[in-house]
Amino acid sequence: MKESNLIIPEEKRIITRREWLNKGFRAAAAFGLGAIALNASGDLSPFVANAMDKMSAGSLDFASTDVCTLTCTTTLGPCYSNVNLVRRDITSGITGMPMRLGFRIVNADTCQPIQGATVDLWHTNKDGNYSALSGVCSSDSTTLNQNFSRGIQASDANGWVYFDSIFPGWYSGRVTHMHATVRIGTTSIVTTQFFFADRVAETIYRNHPLYINRPNRDTTNTSDNVIGGNISRALPYILSTRLVQNRYLQAVKTIAIRTTPTTCNA
Repeated sequence: MKESNLIIPEEKRIITRREWLNKGFRAAAAFGLGAIALNASGDLSPFVANAMDKMSAGSLDFASTDVCTLTCTTTLGPCYSNVNLVRRDITSGITGMPMRLGFRIVNADTCQPIQGATVDLWHTNKDGNYSALSGVCSSDSTTLNQNFSRGIQASDANGWVYFDSIFPGWYSGRVTHMHATVRIGTTSIVTTQFFFADRVAETIYRNHPLYINRPNRDTTNTSDNVIGGNISRALPYILSTRLVQNRYLQAVKTIAIRTTPTTCNA
């Protein structure tokens, strides 16, 4: 399986979708992107469940050396909904760039994996709308009675939690992000948010055929009102990403907790 790193140095410019389509793999590789034609060649199933059937199983261990620094809290936000859906595939049939997420839950003091912790995850669809809620959470009234991009999973013996989803869209005033609450039993240990390297989001929004109708987000990691100000503040919450077969994104992060609720703020 051909894999490539999708975290792009700042000095690398974004080449256009037309350039990628015309020049293909060699041009993309020359810009440090590896095989990132974003499915310029090959099939693109619009349904994530179909795409995930073709992905390899097993832990996304390329972030297994991630440091065991205590994961601090960020705001819950107004778009949490207690839909209580225990499931790995959280797409509910929506379309977007398939993304397999892996969160590794560890003890912040020992770095040992924690089994049985649950991760409650929620994020937007490709258009930047949340499901189950209206008002500030969605500009699309049809999402009110839907439950996409929400789900709960428990960590396995190695501390891993997996979700099959899509790459989130953006909405004005916020950088691309995902929300998560980690619980041990019924106790909420930490509620936080996770982000993507700016160049990852820009590459997808400007070039992936399902996102190019909204290419110009208005907020970056450093200007975001939750995690912005300095990139060093955002870095502990930026996921490691890897593109697989020009079609699927893998994204992983270590979440370090203790057995009592986290009190530090990100």
